[in-house]
Amino acid sequence: MTRTRLYSLTFAALMIGIALALWLEGSSFYMTHPWDRSMHPGYDALRSGGSWGFAEAIVGTALILLNLTFMLRRRLKAMRRFGALRLWMNMHVVTGLVGPLIVVYHTAFYPRTTVAITAFVSLGVLVLTGVIGRFIYAMVPHTVAGAEMGMGELEARLTEARDHLATVARPDDPLWQKLDQLSRQPLVTPKSSLGCLLLLPYTLVATAGLRLRLWSLRRSRRDVDWHDVYDIVRIRRRLHTLQLYRRLLRWWRALHRVFALVMVVTLTVHVVILMYLGYVPGVGA
Repeated sequence: MTRTRLYSLTFAALMIGIALALWLEGSSFYMTHPWDRSMHPGYDALRSGGSWGFAEAIVGTALILLNLTFMLRRRLKAMRRFGALRLWMNMHVVTGLVGPLIVVYHTAFYPRTTVAITAFVSLGVLVLTGVIGRFIYAMVPHTVAGAEMGMGELEARLTEARDHLATVARPDDPLWQKLDQLSRQPLVTPKSSLGCLLLLPYTLVATAGLRLRLWSLRRSRRDVDWHDVYDIVRIRRRLHTLQLYRRLLRWWRALHRVFALVMVVTLTVHVVILMYLGYVPGVGA
């Protein structure tokens, strides 16, 4: 296991553990009807303005702001020394899911004001677009460091994998025919970025099926390098749609930034209004 993957899994386990602990702490309160919550023993702590509720707001907001630093890591050269882009991407995904979830805990699953509802909805849309964007991101090949691979890099990597596999598989080896078959079927090539988006569910299912077939092939041919086999099939398939998915990914990132801006603005308005009204944690209804 690489260090980047180890860090990513550790961070994900920590965040998921926090989310589960919060649910275990307040599940009975969250499952109580909003009209009856004032009678619950944990009301003073778990309501939005309580000690736990306020702490959840702080932690959730901090994770959301941490999530947004991924955009700085992608654009600022000075930040390249702070870990691989793939690690930042994994942190972006985890904080983008856990941060909003903790904010939901802060609302006690019942946002009441118009601004709070607007921030809540914009946050939900941001998470949804982020999840879809992560799947689009997966359709564009990346290096170990997380940088996008161009057509030339893919073709060079394909040639390297074929040459390496040729040292153990002769030209008449049935393995080559099997790899050619897996590279073509099932393969539906979209003609536009919109087609890529519409075919994304099919592509993800087809990719999962391909992984299962490659896993079966790996078990039957232990004499070949798994990475070479996987690279040959995957790169052949991706070469058909690389430019389309790269264009779709750029468009989707721009849309995702718009939703992120809306979320930050509504969240800021929510906080400013509370400060203007003289809100004090732990005091009031």
